Amino acid sequence: MYQVLESYQRFNQKNNMIYRPTWDPSFRDLGLQRFETQVRQIEKRVVGFELKDFALTSSAGLLISSFGTKINKANAGLTSWEPLPTYPSIKFPEKKPKVTDAGVMTDQVKRVARYLGADLVGIAKLDMRWVYSHHYIPETDESKPVELGQGYEYVITMALEMNYNMIGTAPSALQFAEGILTYSRMAFLVGSVAQFIRQMGYHAIPALNDTALNVPISVDAGLGQLGRHGMLITPQFGPRQRLCKVITDLPLKPDEPIEFGVTQFCAVCRKCAKKCPAGAISYGGPTAEPLSISNNLGVMKQPLFAEKCWEYQNKVGTNCGICIRVCPFNKPRNWLHGKVRWLVKHTPWIDQPMLWLDNYLGYGKRFSPEVFWNA
Repeated sequence: MYQVLESYQRFNQKNNMIYRPTWDPSFRDLGLQRFETQVRQIEKRVVGFELKDFALTSSAGLLISSFGTKINKANAGLTSWEPLPTYPSIKFPEKKPKVTDAGVMTDQVKRVARYLGADLVGIAKLDMRWVYSHHYIPETDESKPVELGQGYEYVITMALEMNYNMIGTAPSALQFAEGILTYSRMAFLVGSVAQFIRQMGYHAIPALNDTALNVPISVDAGLGQLGRHGMLITPQFGPRQRLCKVITDLPLKPDEPIEFGVTQFCAVCRKCAKKCPAGAISYGGPTAEPLSISNNLGVMKQPLFAEKCWEYQNKVGTNCGICIRVCPFNKPRNWLHGKVRWLVKHTPWIDQPMLWLDNYLGYGKRFSPEVFWNA
């Protein structure tokens, strides 16, 4: 769980590093730098950044960049807050049916979410502290208060696994393609789960990176724990997933937060901080002191130097992903790695030897980007 100070205030989406280049003069040239870098890489045929690699990224992002849907924009396309036309057309009761057993309904919703593509599903009571104070609209430079309306008490948070081999090529356009493809899959997922809830007679707000903060919601819902690199670490995939959610008034049974040794392991590991080429990840312990306006104030954690991270991404031409690749929790699922995760959870004194073994065996090294094309 998080240690949240009384001074905590909800975060304004405008200060997210994704949006700061649209209004902060210090970062307005970064988008152009990324484009110029990509052109040079394609012309020089840099492995992992060739035309075919960026073409793959573009194809992976078709759903999330078309039809009005956006990764960070609320109430757009498949993440509409209102019911969408669907096939088949069915006449549903106008009166909202009463949920007599929230546990049974929760099982049904989780079953639907998994059927529609979720790899992990958790339920949390909606903590309004994690809801953005304002949505940011870069086209008009407006910040509008986030108003959910009455009755939205629960949030369904879902994780989609990213391919181990593709993430292993980070940084590359292939790793970028995997992340974007996951967002395209999530757009379908959240829109469809929201549609199911609406057809059951209740309200639903589907969201990707917009409306509320994914990581603390997922911690509350028992999907995982916060890592030093600022991402959610799950027992199944480590940090190798993307998160999305549906906020609803449908009565559900919340899950409990989990503890499986992440906090103490991150305290001795620091591998993500050591390998971060931008120096954006803290070596120190948890603090509530921010590094910049892009940090969420009033929460004890290792803050990320978001500006350095963003500058490096634009310098390399794609998203980075190195911190995901090198994280010792980022392993394929098998009995051996499951046993190591059990040891980390139950015998914290073994963390340092496990870290040594992880390095000795060469985990976290970059895969050749040709792993996709030559497989």
